[in-house]
Amino acid sequence: MTEQEKLVSLQQRRAVCPYPDCATGTVMDMVDQRMIAPESREYAFGGFGDEGSLPVHPHSSWTQQECWVCQLCGRSVLEVIECKQTGWGKDARIEELTRLVLWPSPPPRVLPPDVPERIRSAYEEASRAENAGAARLAGVGYRSAVEELCKDQGATHHTLHGKIQELAAKGLPADVITALDETRVVGNDSVHHGVAYSAEELADIAELVAEAAVLLYVQPAQRRRMAESRRRRHEAAQQNP
Repeated sequence: MTEQEKLVSLQQRRAVCPYPDCATGTVMDMVDQRMIAPESREYAFGGFGDEGSLPVHPHSSWTQQECWVCQLCGRSVLEVIECKQTGWGKDARIEELTRLVLWPSPPPRVLPPDVPERIRSAYEEASRAENAGAARLAGVGYRSAVEELCKDQGATHHTLHGKIQELAAKGLPADVITALDETRVVGNDSVHHGVAYSAEELADIAELVAEAAVLLYVQPAQRRRMAESRRRRHEAAQQNP
């Protein structure tokens, strides 16, 4: 199978545009596609009156780049894809292993300002690792955000599992405890066993941590602000009967 046979024909696809001010499901046109690693080479040959070159593509796994253009906003999206070939000849199959958007650079996930800075910082760093395709580093980072959250909530046990159980004993909702513990497991697998969770699994963990932060920080802060607003309104009414 030659390089051109490995690379699919230029085509269209339906996708959500990654530009924040577009962010719409649309049709994208592929305008460029090429193999970027390992580098393909052509070997010159001659003799017996013949001239030319012989392309050699011995690799069964490679990285290719694709450039797509959004039909709605007209801007380009650059992606890098890791591929693997299984089988040979008519039985050859191409498997897409990973797909990473290089441009536009996806913004990191962030937690609301009501969440303490140490938690927000760890969470954002984990998200940047997630966006870069560093799955194990992202798993460790989200675990770090959970540990900071437990410390801020007053947990003092020497293990993260113990800290989470302390929060459970304080009466935190069961779904929050489950979210925190799932994130702990992902982080432990990443750092101790080298497990690289999928992009979908990491996204789910990130959302679980965000939901826990909303329950523990954002909603209480909103209730405090509403209570303060009612208090000021009540005091104003008392002064101007």
